[in-house]
Amino acid sequence: MIRYDILICGIGGQGAISLGTILKLAAIHEGLTVVGAERRGGAQREGVVTSNVRYLGLEEGEPFDERKMAVSGLIPAAGADMMISMEPLEALRHVRYLNENSTVIINDFPLIPVSVRIGDSSYPDREEIYSRIRQVTRHVHIHNIEEISKSRFNSLKQVNTLSLGIAYAVGNMPLSGESILATVKDQFPDFGKNKAAFSLGIEIGNSAAEGNAAPTP
Repeated sequence: MIRYDILICGIGGQGAISLGTILKLAAIHEGLTVVGAERRGGAQREGVVTSNVRYLGLEEGEPFDERKMAVSGLIPAAGADMMISMEPLEALRHVRYLNENSTVIINDFPLIPVSVRIGDSSYPDREEIYSRIRQVTRHVHIHNIEEISKSRFNSLKQVNTLSLGIAYAVGNMPLSGESILATVKDQFPDFGKNKAAFSLGIEIGNSAAEGNAAPTP
């Protein structure tokens, strides 16, 4: 049976919910069953936002079993096959969902919380964040996706599609690139730029060594 769980996390306004929506609709386009759940309560106050995307499908010739298709929309601890984190500290905050085989994609672009800006707390060293995540899984891909988007497209609107391209290249998602792009075309404006961003993300994902620092845009 096909099972694949993706946890997307970030701060309100970074597009974690939109990214989850694309991945869910692409699964439907692919003919997979998909369930999920979202957390968005603090989105307007620099709060944590998450999207759980859970794929279910039958292997060729496998009989349908309703019991196997009944799962929660929430990914259990240590159950994520992939994490896409739009912010470094959020990746560490959600590390409990990872296991040794999980693939992690991190946008190396910290958003400093209000508590840090007013001096009540401090933001952890990013290398310490990444070191702690690598203690759980070695499949960690770190890129400053925000800077790549600004440099290549003079916009931040391609961050999500760049992330999708990287995820498609480094993970084992049960989706075709055609299904992802068809969904992007339906959901996002300016398909030409977003198609180029998806292709660039694939290129970055294919060429980057695991665990390397963010590439120069």
